[in-house]
Amino acid sequence: MGHYSERLLSYIRTAVQAATQAKEQVLRDYGITSAQHAVLAILSDHDAITSAELARLAGVTPQTMNSTVSRLDSRGLLVRKPHPTHRTLIELSLTAPGNDLFQRADAASVELDAVFSSGLSAEERAILVDLLTRVTDTARAVSEHRR
Repeated sequence: MGHYSERLLSYIRTAVQAATQAKEQVLRDYGITSAQHAVLAILSDHDAITSAELARLAGVTPQTMNSTVSRLDSRGLLVRKPHPTHRTLIELSLTAPGNDLFQRADAASVELDAVFSSGLSAEERAILVDLLTRVTDTARAVSEHRR
């Protein structure tokens, strides 16, 4: 297999670290983290979902999600309200300021995505997306098999 630095996992790790660092720097201008951006993105697509659903969609533990939600709630970026039929459940929704912040931060994220793609042709980008999707699917299958 060769030296660890030549393995696919090393290239994936390096790409993820570099992309995450660049995204964190961009989002810092909006006062949010990548994790908070992900939550705002999910809430922008799913009005009124529970924290458990949000955690599942974000791929994090409920405990991690509770911490992120609390931070966003304290800033008035989301609102918690009782579920209309299951009163013990709490639903989360974006507030107008939360949606505004998401739209602005996401526009910057779109620009960053374009910068990442700028060195690739449209065909290369499509190939990269396909390859990364296949690696992701394989990694998830391995993970599921080991559970």
